[in-house]
Amino acid sequence: MIDNGAPDRSRVHRALIVRLPQRRLVTQGDTLSISGKVSARILHPPGGYKAKAADDQALVIQLVIGEKRVLFVSDIGVETEQMLSAQPNDLRSDVLIKGQHYSGQSGSEKFLDAVQPRLIVATSIDFPARERIPDAWAQMVRARGIKLFRQDETGAVKLEFFKSDWRATAFLTHEIFRSSSR
Repeated sequence: MIDNGAPDRSRVHRALIVRLPQRRLVTQGDTLSISGKVSARILHPPGGYKAKAADDQALVIQLVIGEKRVLFVSDIGVETEQMLSAQPNDLRSDVLIKGQHYSGQSGSEKFLDAVQPRLIVATSIDFPARERIPDAWAQMVRARGIKLFRQDETGAVKLEFFKSDWRATAFLTHEIFRSSSR
């Protein structure tokens, strides 16, 4: 288990830690080698970081697969997005995988400018309302030419990476998004 060690009030997290005592604590700047051409860069949080909300303490990991990149941002919000954009990171990623911040505010235009994703896979559920992707945000994403897979419509999404390209396949709709390398 990879964990950031940030304090939280989650009973589930504490129970998981007890059951999985062999966990690796990571912090901003760490890199994990997964295989010869695959690594994971830890972009957030910095060591000792404590945010107002657990959403903003979530691990942000950029998976590097050869020349391709996938950015996992969990449920971070605009404040954390601004922190990431202000750091000397190369946030550019082919795919952005995101949840919804408890405030309902995430995926800012400035952050999308820094990431430059071709595909966004985003969680969305009807209840509570803040967990649903706002229509205006979805329209803004599409207007930027970014493909959006909303998981309330697509279900799970399978990502496959090949030597020169990658593809995403939606479980429920069977829609396939293909992209050549940048």
